[in-house]
Amino acid sequence: MSDILSQIKTFVARYVISRSAICMWKKRAKQYGPRAALNIGHSDAEIEAVTRMQKEKIFPLLKNELKGNENTILDLGCGPGRFTPDLAELIQGKAIGVDPIQDFLDMAPKHEDVEYRPMKESTIPADDESVDIVWICLVLGGIIKTRVLRSIVSEVDRTLKPEGLLLLTENTADAKDGAYWKFRSVEFYQSLFGFAELKHFSDYYDLDERIPIMVGRNHLQP
Repeated sequence: MSDILSQIKTFVARYVISRSAICMWKKRAKQYGPRAALNIGHSDAEIEAVTRMQKEKIFPLLKNELKGNENTILDLGCGPGRFTPDLAELIQGKAIGVDPIQDFLDMAPKHEDVEYRPMKESTIPADDESVDIVWICLVLGGIIKTRVLRSIVSEVDRTLKPEGLLLLTENTADAKDGAYWKFRSVEFYQSLFGFAELKHFSDYYDLDERIPIMVGRNHLQP
């Protein structure tokens, strides 16, 4: 009986933490609007400039890895869709933006080649092996629980086609973890996404924090 009670308490604790994080992002989206997807140290007036800087740093690296036959890109944790329409145009195909915060999706710009889908915390609303590219930009640091993080990784593996491309950009600053943000190393993410053999291509800095850019391909399925 004690073991069962312990398991129940653990499940409840995890659920409370998980729901707390979602509630925090909902509140943040309502309070800050599109700026909620950035380091909150930026002002509203800086949103466009920061987004443009990120595109200038990241898009060329992604473009260099394209084979030319990519039709669909998944923007995981798309927030208010700062990148999603431009990702569709970059591959001259379709982009799917997914996020658990509906307020973010409601802010996202409409585009004929973009579809926005709400997602549960650790489930990607896409079919198995249905996307050519998965784009993840400053999302996983906001997932504190290792169990949830590994579920997301499993979902990326499930939805990404064999030889599909994964681009990951995360904050690896040497800083203390916050209540809703966790700083992890490049090596951690490379190990986490072992199926994609992520290579560390470059870095950029945002408010003096180092943001590595990693790119890899999904292994061929046996």
